[in-house]
Amino acid sequence: MITGCNWAGEAIIRDTIVYDKRAVVGSTGILIPTDIRDWLSHTRSKVIARALQEIGLPISRDSGTFDMRTWLIWDYVTRSIDYVTDKSAFGLEDLWLFPEETLMLGKGDCEDTSFLLASLLLASGISEQCVRVVMGRVASPAGAYGHAWVVYQCESGQWCLLETTLESAPPRLAPADPFTLPGNQYQYQPQFCLNSSHLWSMTQMKAELADYLNIRVKPQQPLLSQ
Repeated sequence: MITGCNWAGEAIIRDTIVYDKRAVVGSTGILIPTDIRDWLSHTRSKVIARALQEIGLPISRDSGTFDMRTWLIWDYVTRSIDYVTDKSAFGLEDLWLFPEETLMLGKGDCEDTSFLLASLLLASGISEQCVRVVMGRVASPAGAYGHAWVVYQCESGQWCLLETTLESAPPRLAPADPFTLPGNQYQYQPQFCLNSSHLWSMTQMKAELADYLNIRVKPQQPLLSQ
């Protein structure tokens, strides 16, 4: 259950550089520093636009259509992208794919699918004020794992949690606060959130992104399944 979360973030994090999520092609030992916000900067990509055309989104901007397009995009991502760990797919502990790469490969882990989902939502015309990629941990019966997911502020003003490691989206959007899965087996613990402009800490304590990424434990299987 998630209670009392400020999905707008508690404090802006100024240092948005990540140092070990991309490697030089053909040389996995040479890592490229990148700005974490770059993963949500592909909203004008023709590849992203083509994927949106395949989904068949509502043309109207009437009441309810933004929530409908969000659900359709969420369902598309969960059905189209297979969950794989970076270790099994690329031989690396943690490699982040850009949205186009995830689309073309048809596979990725929680960060990859979260960046893809958020990028598709933004490219579809949903305001970046209503979309966040969240990074934190999930406590489950198997233990606590580093995880990433998306939250979306629906037309009623409530935030909905969009889990991208499902095999398909649930029948409807549901508020994330409180957010529970059947059996209350999973507890989401957000620590950072971002859109294409800002990265925020979601805890009252001072938190540095580099420290968080260094101590993350990568899950060996999808955290959630249907």
